Amino acid sequence: MKKTTKLYALAGVTLLSASILAACGSKSSSSTEQNLSFPSEVTGEGTAVASAQLNYAWVSPTTSSGLLIDELTENTTDSTFGGMVDISMFGYDGNRKLDDSGLAKAEFDVDGKKITVSLTGKDYKWSDGEAFTIDDYIFTIKSLANKEYTGVRFDDKFLNIVGMEEFVAGTASDISGLKKVDDYTVELTVKEMSPSMMYAGGDVPAYVQPEHIYKDIPVKDWSSSEYSRSAKIVGMGPWKIKEIVNGESITYVPNEHYFKGAPKTSSLKIDIVSPDTIVSEMKAGNYDIAEMPVDQLDSYKDLSNLSIVGRLASSYEYISFNLGKYDEAAEKNVMNEDAKMNDVNLRQAIAYAIDTKTAGEKLYNGLYHPANSLIISFFGDLHDSELEGYSYDPEKAKKLLDEAGYKDVDGDGIREGKDGKEFKITFAARKRTEANEALVQQYISWWKEVGLNVELYTGRTVEINSFYDAVQANDPSIDMYAGGWSTGYDPNPSGLWGETAPFNMSRFVADENTKLLEAISSVASFDDATNLKNYKAWQQYAAEQAFAIPTFESETLTAINKRVKNYDTNFGSASGNGIALENIELTADKGVAAE
Repeated sequence: MKKTTKLYALAGVTLLSASILAACGSKSSSSTEQNLSFPSEVTGEGTAVASAQLNYAWVSPTTSSGLLIDELTENTTDSTFGGMVDISMFGYDGNRKLDDSGLAKAEFDVDGKKITVSLTGKDYKWSDGEAFTIDDYIFTIKSLANKEYTGVRFDDKFLNIVGMEEFVAGTASDISGLKKVDDYTVELTVKEMSPSMMYAGGDVPAYVQPEHIYKDIPVKDWSSSEYSRSAKIVGMGPWKIKEIVNGESITYVPNEHYFKGAPKTSSLKIDIVSPDTIVSEMKAGNYDIAEMPVDQLDSYKDLSNLSIVGRLASSYEYISFNLGKYDEAAEKNVMNEDAKMNDVNLRQAIAYAIDTKTAGEKLYNGLYHPANSLIISFFGDLHDSELEGYSYDPEKAKKLLDEAGYKDVDGDGIREGKDGKEFKITFAARKRTEANEALVQQYISWWKEVGLNVELYTGRTVEINSFYDAVQANDPSIDMYAGGWSTGYDPNPSGLWGETAPFNMSRFVADENTKLLEAISSVASFDDATNLKNYKAWQQYAAEQAFAIPTFESETLTAINKRVKNYDTNFGSASGNGIALENIELTADKGVAAE
């Protein structure tokens, strides 16, 4: 899985009171039973206007950091801007499995523990016209292994390459498991084969940078280089950057060297647009495409100038806990056995106390569905749809708290700690939309109903970048937090909840958790039946331990202006983010406004 520290923003609705939300009871249901509410593609009609500019609205309450290379980006805003230029090595099919549609293909010798990565063409060029070879891929792998690399992409998939640990430690001058076959092929010998290697974003390194540029830039300076932050960025994607307005927009022109052929519009402009204004912007025809806030559905679903398409989001919302810290020296998570929230009964009670079904229906037009597992239904059969999860049961929550020793000693309706003293939980949440503000307040109200005193960290929701900085640093003032993940297309949860995962911000560590995650990553899981069994075993364990409580998975809605042809929500775009803008055509000089 790939972390995205800022999920798509959800725009505002009228703040609902606790009494309105509580009026509807909750019943358990699996989101796999839900049908998508809208079609998945727009074909469109009319003759294409070659000179028209495609206007894309990236709906977000926050600006970009300015980074544009995927070796360094850490949020979806940056990766969306950069992904138009800087793409990864591999393509994938509708099941998110690697295929030969990208710059390279991967072939697996399971018994020999070898991966052969070969380019799918021999005349590919970077956007500046320089030749693209397997040397660029090899260079990138070695650069990310450099001790001065400042990003978060270097992980177990790299350390799995034979000789990588010695190379990192400086006891070897090269990586013994990395063998260049020719200018278009490299063979990787690995310590262990993993089923995740078969998936996009999985266990095969996929990042690639132009060696002819970055070989002259110290790795420690990549993040400040103009080639990482300006129109000088060189990539293999369908677009080149023409102009940047820092923190606001980027205008692109077609990359004439793009290996699948240049995009079909004369230019592309991506603007960051507030969730609070996107409906009026789309109504006016100012943008051709925008992922829309589901909580404002009624305000745009019937607009005459728009078509609405939908897909199941590869993301989920969750509540987790501050249970330890990340040991930078040891490069692993260390759990604090004395952490305030290190009580499984307390964590389970917190989960049973909230009514996600009612919240999803009332705040998000029924497009947010209760999540029962940390492996969401986006992943098909690997998702355990029969897992009970945590449905709304305040009486069970109260019983668990009683059994754990959290009791109301002084009769004020608020429970004291096991020692009989005041017990307060500090809860951090991202600042997003009015719907989110209502949800956060409702959470606090529901927890109060079972006797828990929960207060907001800093007294309010926190700007997204600051929120994740504090959570990832394990700010001791935070006991519990509500976050969100974009899963990517590899279902393996080790990168989010494993012992060595920096993104395991709860810092939950247990031998059984490690054992179950290792089983998912084992060679045995190349067998479909074994793979399914291992995934379901971990889901059951994660639910029982409640170190992270999945709250919502959702449908994503995109509004498409009537002048757009050939928009498809199916995955597999060159940019690797599901947005195949290079295939779109426009049938008018400017966007169509609503009547």
